[in-house]
Amino acid sequence: MAGRRGHPRATSHDAIHAAAIELFHEVGYAETTMPMIAERAGVGRSTLFRYFSSRAQILWHGYAEHTEEFRLALTAQPAGLDPADRAFAAYRSIWADQPQRTTIGKQLTRILDDEPPGSTDRARVADAWGALVLDDLLERTGRSADDVAVRAAAMAIWAAIWAAVTAFARSDAATIDEHLALARAAIDVRL
Repeated sequence: MAGRRGHPRATSHDAIHAAAIELFHEVGYAETTMPMIAERAGVGRSTLFRYFSSRAQILWHGYAEHTEEFRLALTAQPAGLDPADRAFAAYRSIWADQPQRTTIGKQLTRILDDEPPGSTDRARVADAWGALVLDDLLERTGRSADDVAVRAAAMAIWAAIWAAVTAFARSDAATIDEHLALARAAIDVRL
């Protein structure tokens, strides 16, 4: 189109997200600016701000969808399965046979893992996904939310999964399976 100024519009939120994740990985989350993301995505700054209002919003694009996938995967696990095995199988299922998700998931995990332990983004993942494991345990055991053993079990399960995820994110492995198996073998949950 003659006389058109600026860059072509991005095809989707996902295209901008992918460009941002590349930058977050290359130069660091804190050092990446919105103008850098716009340039990498091939869009103008005003277009970028129509899609996302901040780096954090870009970082968390798709987060709610993946959280819901994990919740559904937990629910779909067989009733008689060991609580830790159930959570590990559910988590593995959301990575299975999705190479694009694996690449972006590894990058996002490295970004989160490089944040200080008390960072909001890192805590957000731990709180949300750990709460899903706790909710699953509470529902399946019928125990009270005040039950220390159930809360401790949920925290141990999520901590072991997170340890597997962070090790996988820093590895050259194509699948998360070996890391999840090692982390699962490290914990013994008894309820």
